[in-house]
Amino acid sequence: MTTYYTRRQLIELLEVDEGFLVALEREDVIEGDAPTSSEGEYSERMLERTRVAYNLMQELEVNVPGAAIIVRMREEMADLRHRVEQLLREIEKSRRG
Repeated sequence: MTTYYTRRQLIELLEVDEGFLVALEREDVIEGDAPTSSEGEYSERMLERTRVAYNLMQELEVNVPGAAIIVRMREEMADLRHRVEQLLREIEKSRRG
C-alpha cells in the first residue's frame, strides 16, 4: 500500500520550504500524484524525488534544473537495470527449458 503525503508533511519531513517544492514542480521533478480519494497529494516516489533533489542541491551545489535532470536520469537507470535483470532471468529460464 502506497503512503501519500500532504504538502505540509513533505515540508516538515524533509525540512524544506514551500518555495523549494514549487521550484521542483516547475521543473516537473514532483507533482501531486495521489488518487483523488487520498488524504495527501504526493506519493512516496515524490517524497524520494524531493529528498534526492534536496541532497543534490545541498551536498553538490547543483541547481534546480540540474537536480531535475539527475533525478530523471537516476530513475531511468533504475528502470533499465530492472529491465536488464528481467531479460537475464528470461534468458536463463529459456536455457534451462
